[in-house]
Amino acid sequence: MRQNEPRLMAPLPPASADFRAIHAGHASNEARIAALIAVNMALLYDHLMGAGITHVAASFICDDNTCLITGIAAFADATRVACPDMDIPYVDLDPDTPGDALHRLPLSDAITRLACDVLQDLRAASGTTPAADGSLSLDAAARANLLDYNPHPTGAR
Repeated sequence: MRQNEPRLMAPLPPASADFRAIHAGHASNEARIAALIAVNMALLYDHLMGAGITHVAASFICDDNTCLITGIAAFADATRVACPDMDIPYVDLDPDTPGDALHRLPLSDAITRLACDVLQDLRAASGTTPAADGSLSLDAAARANLLDYNPHPTGAR
């Protein structure tokens, strides 16, 4: 049998989603999260220095899309000290919250949440979510962070 007319698929209709708006919204959300992390970090540094703590080390384990803080150690110069029992302001990073929700958290909880925020932001920026463990040092004296991590092959642990 001979075919007299070609049988081509009908062209797809134009996309109904505005991808430029989606990308712009995503970029806006990323900028908002980066700004809020910077605000939370500055608040944390100020309160740590006010409490006499020069740096904090948070050890972590990350698997797939979750990061778990396994320990927190606070230091005054080279001396390990107890994390003071105080509340500090923290701005919630929830993208579904219409405004910036500022609430007070205990210092150890704020360190844990901020370390998770930083780790999740780094993992999102890299575009990968490799399993890893390591430590994140929040240096209040230098107002800088140091990440030391060991990536694991998928499924290895």
